[in-house]
Amino acid sequence: MIKEFGISIYLFLFKVFFSLFNLFPMKNKTVFLSSFGDNAFFIAKELAKSEKHQIIFINQSRCKIDFTAVPTTNKKIYSFETSNILDTFLSIYHLATAKYVFVDNYAGVLSVIRFRQEVKCIQLWHAAGAIKKFGWSDPETSARSERAKQRFQQVYDRFQYIPVGSQQMADIFSESFHVDQSHFIYTGVPQTDFYFDKAAKENAYAKLIERYPIIAGKKVVLYAPTFRKNSLHSMKVQLEVSEFLEKMDGDYVLMIRLHPSVQEVTNIVDHPRVLLATDYPHLSDLLIVSDILITDYSSIPVEFSLLGKKMIFYTYDLEDYGKTQGIWAESNLYFPGPIAKTTTEVLAHIQDSSVDHEKIDLFRSHWNTYSTGHSTCQLITAIYDTKDL
Repeated sequence: MIKEFGISIYLFLFKVFFSLFNLFPMKNKTVFLSSFGDNAFFIAKELAKSEKHQIIFINQSRCKIDFTAVPTTNKKIYSFETSNILDTFLSIYHLATAKYVFVDNYAGVLSVIRFRQEVKCIQLWHAAGAIKKFGWSDPETSARSERAKQRFQQVYDRFQYIPVGSQQMADIFSESFHVDQSHFIYTGVPQTDFYFDKAAKENAYAKLIERYPIIAGKKVVLYAPTFRKNSLHSMKVQLEVSEFLEKMDGDYVLMIRLHPSVQEVTNIVDHPRVLLATDYPHLSDLLIVSDILITDYSSIPVEFSLLGKKMIFYTYDLEDYGKTQGIWAESNLYFPGPIAKTTTEVLAHIQDSSVDHEKIDLFRSHWNTYSTGHSTCQLITAIYDTKDL
């Protein structure tokens, strides 16, 4: 009750300031409100080719992308909903005066604002696919207060356009956001363009070797579990790292990347062959250097499948996770690799060199139907008026 009251007060103040700034002239600019930022980075780099179009980055605290690398002087970067009150204030101004607004997650502030008719609001979702449920499909959503449920749908109703890489993802969004098919544009997912760019992949590999020199010439195993609702503040790594070090010889390096929502991790073994890469900004770079991916209900396999490498699914808590978060299905179209319930089983699959490429190829084509290396340009063409670029 107290939390809901606090949210209501914050949203009321946000609405007041937004309404005030909404009286200001609209500008030819794009605002990216980012929790993750990967897709925004690709769109912004393409937009940066036009200096007459201003780019505004409004970053929530979990966003790790360094937008200073976007090659334009016509940009501004702000911290949003942090202790930096001035940045949040300026963020509201830019949201109210921008012609194009991209968000990449649930953004509660959208529930209390009304964009002008000319504004285009795009849900640039942070994942190329979905294994776990979200939105109205989350099994715990039904238990939320009526006010919270109303707010959820008000947010979802703001999304005029939702780019997707597959019909499967469009169907999932339709169910999760309660929106119809007219909202979807089949341009593919911008961040997947990276996997079709040979030079970009080579640069990423070189950059990772420089940052983590121990991985040179080694077999890199990336462990990337998704979040659990009851361990967002502090998460215990369930993969037994000591067992990995004991059973896997010096040719193997374990790289660990937690979900951005997780604030800290416990029980990480301090060892040269164990690398905690949660703060590394670009997940795509980590996937390039990885030989094997270990994950669970994360959407990361959708991108990793574009590389055709082995995936292992460590679903030690499948039953409990299904009750609290929910997963869409347990078929090969969601888990295109061996499933393990213990660390011992995970290590056995690592040591087994076989890879079911047919299963991975089917998974890749199912989720990345429209993500074929040109998604960024296709999305910009679909959304922007040519006179604004």
